[in-house]
Amino acid sequence: MTKKNIRKSLKHQLSMMSEREVIEKSAAIQMNLINLIAPLKENENILIYKSFANEVMVNEIESMLFIENKNIFLPKIKPGNNLVFNRLRSNDQVKHNKYNILESTDKEEISPHLLDLIILPLVGVDNNGYRLGYGGGYYDRGLHNTNKSLNKPLIIGLGYEFQNIDQDFGESHDIKIDILITENKILKF
Repeated sequence: MTKKNIRKSLKHQLSMMSEREVIEKSAAIQMNLINLIAPLKENENILIYKSFANEVMVNEIESMLFIENKNIFLPKIKPGNNLVFNRLRSNDQVKHNKYNILESTDKEEISPHLLDLIILPLVGVDNNGYRLGYGGGYYDRGLHNTNKSLNKPLIIGLGYEFQNIDQDFGESHDIKIDILITENKILKF
């Protein structure tokens, strides 16, 4: 199956999930992530996302990070379809972008190589940890140098069990995650 067909099939499966299924599976995934990162106290600058279209919810993770006074950043689309990472200080300072995804209105941006932990949504992930997104390449462009950083951030992808594909579809420009967390497992690449 081609990458395009895999993306189409997985997006369809995502769209078929019930609200209850998303909430229940997201709760299990978030608990798996919290248990994994709780001992990693040195992570100060953390990139998360605001869930969209049945993506794994991150509300509990975000709450925990606020309680622990971490520096939270959200992706933001800039003119030219470039992705930057803006500080999130409260949920009062968010607005919808052109794709109806919430972004921070804060002016403070961080360079991706200064992030300690990156938590990403995904449409799919292959056998080697290559992330499949919605097809716009925003994260691929925005995070393209993080794998070469001297202090490489830990990249964690959050997805449902069905999004872990037993196939290789990764390309050299795709973001490779270090860890996949689903409702049933934690998989390291």
